[in-house]
Amino acid sequence: MIHNFFFGGVTPNGFSTQIAQIINGKEYYTYILKGGPGTGKSRMMKTIAERCAKDEDVTCYYCSADPDSLDAVMMHTSKVLVVDGTPPHVSEPRFPGICQEIVALGQYWDKAVLQENREKIIKATELNKSMMAGAANYSRALGLICDDTYACAEGFADRKRIEEAAWGFCEGLFENLERRNGRGRQSICQLSIMTRNGYTTLQGAAGSCRRLCILDDELFAASSMFIDFAAAQIMEYGYDIKLSPCLISERSISEHLLIDEISTVLMTSNPLTQITNAKAEHIDCSIYYDKDQMQPYEKHFAANHLLMETISGASREMLEDAKRVHDEMEQYYICAMDFNALDSVCEKICEEIEQRRHRKTD
Repeated sequence: MIHNFFFGGVTPNGFSTQIAQIINGKEYYTYILKGGPGTGKSRMMKTIAERCAKDEDVTCYYCSADPDSLDAVMMHTSKVLVVDGTPPHVSEPRFPGICQEIVALGQYWDKAVLQENREKIIKATELNKSMMAGAANYSRALGLICDDTYACAEGFADRKRIEEAAWGFCEGLFENLERRNGRGRQSICQLSIMTRNGYTTLQGAAGSCRRLCILDDELFAASSMFIDFAAAQIMEYGYDIKLSPCLISERSISEHLLIDEISTVLMTSNPLTQITNAKAEHIDCSIYYDKDQMQPYEKHFAANHLLMETISGASREMLEDAKRVHDEMEQYYICAMDFNALDSVCEKICEEIEQRRHRKTD
């Protein structure tokens, strides 16, 4: 089975990914792919994921700038991770040859072909970098507007009522399940991120779960509190959770919550995510705000909502332009690449993963 998340994304403090902890750890053996655009990194990872998914659970991590491209694949039985180790998520081996190894794909391109297009490649590379920096600035601005809305709405949210509602929701989840000994664990996954398609949410988990609940919240605060209260209670019951935060926010806004063991997903539909699903349960979070106190701020919230739409659109257009330039760069490298050699490398990695899987299961 294949599970899909984003690899990470741009935060107010730069690019961030939770996968870095796994790359630098000792549990997974990590192949770090190095090479320019168009050298087949994403193609190789897709092949590996499809091959391995026949025998074990696989998690695919998609690129935040281009959701059609993979940044990493993780095989859970064989304990192997294959990751793109180039900017903006540069990775280097911490325990070379023991827990990580570099796969240098640049050795399979024809340097003479690249040199023929030297100036064009340099120009496209610098333009793409500039555009990506511009998109990051838009994301930071978008995060500031979201945080402003959250900060205002937080003061009008009835925390006690939200907590009681979240606990009631959890009691319903575990009505026929035994409470476990010990506290459950929390991990971070990324379901929503700003991409060239706009603010995008991967909804594969929602489509395959037995129970999907959507928190409808135009102001961010009540839904984030609900998820945080529910997450704490679920872990008290002894079950593990996956939390998906809003990365562009500096206020740790919680957007989505996955409880794999009971096939349940909580998702937020806010001005960024705008999630719709006719089969889902819905919780109207507007009932948790004091409308009388909010009334003087209605114009402020409306202005912020318009700004979010404008900035999100500008970021999307910038990322689309950056993708067009990136595609131009890729073509130069694709023309110089020996893909037969790449296929041989991919086959070797697949064979090594299979050997590790057999050792883990024997």
